[in-house]
Amino acid sequence: MWKKITDAGIVLCASALAVYVAVEITEIWRWPLFLILMILAIFALNNLIDQFTPHEREQKYANIAGTDFSVRELILLDEDEKPVKAWDLAGKVSLLIGRDNPDEPVDVDLEECEFSALIDEQHAVLNYCMDAWYIEDLNSMNGIRVRKINDGLCYRVIKNRPCRLESGDMLFIANTKLLIT
Repeated sequence: MWKKITDAGIVLCASALAVYVAVEITEIWRWPLFLILMILAIFALNNLIDQFTPHEREQKYANIAGTDFSVRELILLDEDEKPVKAWDLAGKVSLLIGRDNPDEPVDVDLEECEFSALIDEQHAVLNYCMDAWYIEDLNSMNGIRVRKINDGLCYRVIKNRPCRLESGDMLFIANTKLLIT
């Protein structure tokens, strides 16, 4: 939000100064100074407009995630990245991911997955906090990786350090793929 306010301020100030220079200053350097201020205003305006325009990657995942890019669902994918099972996140604040057992049930049971032997009974937890979802590794043996939608890179989730999730991010628990939508 502050970036938008700053860019709007730069556009207004640079434009006002450019008009002042063009009207009031009569020296020889009036036009170069005018051009520099107008270029600054145009770059700031372009940056401001870019902040309100959905980017190509966000548009690519719009069909999966909906139009507001908020996280609503966790989808288990097969090896061809086709949906197998889904868990609704609406109204939830925390979901335990792992393998179900009678003593400690989990919210997201991955027992039926091909690589379930590599998944701990309490492998990870999804927590909703401050209008965002986070994943945290619960000291699992095989860890968690997240492929971020914004840069396409895959990151390992560090134990005791929650990782913020966005719609379109892909979770890898062992070799099991879970899409955040």
